[in-house]
Amino acid sequence: MQRITLKPFDLGRDWERLRGWLAQPHVARWWGDAGRAMEHARRCAPESHALIVADGAPVGYLCWQEPPEDELNAACLTDLPKGLMDIDILIGEPSARGRGVGARALQLLVDRLRLEPSVAFAGLAASVSNASALRCYPKAGFRLFREFQDPEWGPCKYFIAEVQGAAQQQDEPDGVQKE
Repeated sequence: MQRITLKPFDLGRDWERLRGWLAQPHVARWWGDAGRAMEHARRCAPESHALIVADGAPVGYLCWQEPPEDELNAACLTDLPKGLMDIDILIGEPSARGRGVGARALQLLVDRLRLEPSVAFAGLAASVSNASALRCYPKAGFRLFREFQDPEWGPCKYFIAEVQGAAQQQDEPDGVQKE
């Protein structure tokens, strides 16, 4: 079994690696415009993104933020629970795909978010066509919140996971679908 860790993302050290991953067809298909993704990475606070490392080698990228209100409105996702941290993930190295790396990385991030008292839930979206993401997210402990229509990506599913801390004080949000 591979040892999966999260390592702080460093713009100087990791910039070109991320650019290369975003150019990979299996990533570009779901992340779209690489320039926009790179600009987002440049604006991320240092504590809001990380490299995914498998057995000592960088294989992917995670970033997380409170979801911007304009994006929630555009996707009609204004019913997401309060205290939600939205996550984006990519596995850039083709050899790391389909090996449980993404699910383990998401579990590690949720564990990290448990240290943030204001974070009640973690969430992420996937196109209904992204079969690998739709298999990965439940394995990482995320449950389907609901389907929605993304203005850019079309039919999508939004998944959430409860994060200890603030989540202990809230009831389960409406719309969470039980397995």
